[in-house]
Amino acid sequence: MRKLLKSLFLTISIIGLVYVGACVYTKDRTDDFAQLMGQFNFLVKEEPRFVKINNAKGKDEDGYGNYNYTLTSYDKDGNEHPIKFTGMGKLKQGHFLEVTAKGAYVITYKEVFKNDMPTNVYNKLQTE
Repeated sequence: MRKLLKSLFLTISIIGLVYVGACVYTKDRTDDFAQLMGQFNFLVKEEPRFVKINNAKGKDEDGYGNYNYTLTSYDKDGNEHPIKFTGMGKLKQGHFLEVTAKGAYVITYKEVFKNDMPTNVYNKLQTE
């Protein structure tokens, strides 16, 4: 019985360490693994992030007009995060989007205006 408890404790500890390591690894990354971890990680909350569209950083990689964007986003407190998402077509240059993200996983996006975002975030996006 004691051996079983030791094995169970060791297994849970290893799984916990791997989970914490994966969470640390995926912080502010945009690769597929980070998006997968963000999508299914129950400890990561959905949060709005704001971006300014720069079509120079958008690429039509699939040939069907879906543009992949890798941009700098800001949360409501003004903290900077890299973000990667696919737009359904080429988005309008210089427009602002509110991207709903869960970690690196992008759930949805919508166009917003100056009045819809925090002032400090708007000022940071204007300098880009």
